[in-house]
Amino acid sequence: MIKLGSDNIRMREYIYSLLDLSNAKAILDIGCGYGYDLWRIGQIVGDNTRLVGIDVSSKAIEHAISDTKDDSRYSFSVVDLSSGLPFERETFDIVFSNNFLECITDKDSLVKEIHRVLRQNGQVVFAHFDWDSQLINGSDKTTIQKIVQTFNNWKQDWMADCDAWMGRRLWGIFNRSGLFKGNIYTYVLTNTEFTPECYGYCRIKDMEALIRHGMIQKEEYERFYKDIKELADKGEYFYSITMYIYVGRKVRFDKERETL
Repeated sequence: MIKLGSDNIRMREYIYSLLDLSNAKAILDIGCGYGYDLWRIGQIVGDNTRLVGIDVSSKAIEHAISDTKDDSRYSFSVVDLSSGLPFERETFDIVFSNNFLECITDKDSLVKEIHRVLRQNGQVVFAHFDWDSQLINGSDKTTIQKIVQTFNNWKQDWMADCDAWMGRRLWGIFNRSGLFKGNIYTYVLTNTEFTPECYGYCRIKDMEALIRHGMIQKEEYERFYKDIKELADKGEYFYSITMYIYVGRKVRFDKERETL
């Protein structure tokens, strides 16, 4: 299984604490990636819980299958969500997702599909960073703002959509559907150390890829990185990003309305 930094793990453990796992017999992870979240949830739930992960990346699914092949509770598959969720009505007790919704073009249709596959009183837990909440301390404010904003708005090849404000939009997307009753929770991930184990360090290193895509100049990134490193050496480095989590329950409708 992939290795995560302790700050990332603490954040995810907070998200898991919002799951109602007491009677969950089937859990779906949408955009499961390499399967870490579902693997960890599987360590918390009982032996009879079905754990299903779907993702558009065949490479990620191959890793997830390999890492859980000795546990029959798990099943992973490659799914193109443009055709909806390939499951029967009222299949799952929990539908979970972490940092995936921004990549879907028709978010309202996905919310309807989540409602369809959830059992009566089923729980939906969708977590997403608000990328524009990334804060990095530095002396060269102009360069930092440019690089961070460029990174936030970078629509990568595997993404059907990109929205740096996805975290702050979670509430509106689910609430306007009228299909769920829920609340928003927040978690602020903060780093004051600039080391490879920290989430902020990894994202700042990821920003170097913007050079290869012609989105920033090499000199700009080198100046940006040097500024951060100098502050870190003086004990003044600071990074934070805010995770928003929508936690809701399925609202039951009569059959006629539910098919709309």
